[in-house]
Amino acid sequence: MIREAVREPKSRTADSRSRCRESRRDQGPICSVVDLCCGMGGISLAASQIGMRIVAGVDTNPSALKTFRRGFPEAQSILGDIRSDFVLEQCSGLLATSEARGSPFIVVSGPPCQGFSAAGPRDPDDPRNQVMSAVASAVTYLHPLCALVENVATVLALKNRQTLGEFNTILVGGGYNVVSIVLDAGDFGLAQKRRRAFFLVTKSHLSIDEVLGKLATMKCPATSAEEALFGLPMPAVRPDSYDDEAESGTIPNHLVMRHSQRVIDKIATIEPGTGPMSYRRLHPSRASNTLFSGHRAPPAHYSEPRSITVREAARLQGFPDSFRVYGAFANQMEQVTNAVPPPLALAVLRVLLNSVDLSVQRHV
Repeated sequence: MIREAVREPKSRTADSRSRCRESRRDQGPICSVVDLCCGMGGISLAASQIGMRIVAGVDTNPSALKTFRRGFPEAQSILGDIRSDFVLEQCSGLLATSEARGSPFIVVSGPPCQGFSAAGPRDPDDPRNQVMSAVASAVTYLHPLCALVENVATVLALKNRQTLGEFNTILVGGGYNVVSIVLDAGDFGLAQKRRRAFFLVTKSHLSIDEVLGKLATMKCPATSAEEALFGLPMPAVRPDSYDDEAESGTIPNHLVMRHSQRVIDKIATIEPGTGPMSYRRLHPSRASNTLFSGHRAPPAHYSEPRSITVREAARLQGFPDSFRVYGAFANQMEQVTNAVPPPLALAVLRVLLNSVDLSVQRHV
């Protein structure tokens, strides 16, 4: 298990800290997990924090899969497409091993969201949107006790009804029920406003009111950007010859991008909490806006004229400092911003597991 190393925020009240810690503590039964479209492993990290065994992670991004492999060395990392029969056969075979046989298992997934995201092209015909249906097909093939699928909130928009219709039809045809909810990570203690859709896939009917009611008991105040980044030292400048294996320092991934003087001067003129999408500046006493990457630069630090580091982005996403990100420097920020925030995934996983009977499934 990867244990959290982030320091406690300095201004949150004792009562709210207690509620947050209590909501993240679980001694539930062990079950196995297959993570499809795993990325760097945000959902898997949450699952491991409540004692679940990560059996496999599947992704098409080699850099993200390297991060996943280093974060979960006991799991099998599979580079491939979940639409591949061979990949699904590998997952099924791993679940049939002596270590996993006899225990219940679930499937988790955070398929690509760029085709649905408000920050992306928002094209209903984007090929990446087809992965939602592929996830549904994989669930029916592996036939887990239950599944958890995450995506951007805009996946539920009317224009995506065909994609969601296919997703639901496949799962219902496989004997599952689907409940969809929208949550904001900021309501679960994160220092980031991040609305996400979760699909709870179960063999028995779930009441959406009961699900939301249980989640409401786990909510706690958002953390400010200053609280989330508290205790980090001044970052070093990324070396010309970057090696993710040889990165030095006590806190991994805490390196500054090489900005031109023009960019430094530009950031210096931006007031905290304002600015364009590129280099929008954090506000010290507020949660961050949703983190994006790609062609947009990450947000700028609230008190220093620079973009935030990968480690700072990871803290805003709720990853502990002990969780190191690997791969090309340019790809690390994308991995972090595409990840599912572990504290948010943890809350939903607890509700999902508390809603199903883990004793009814025995994989053979």
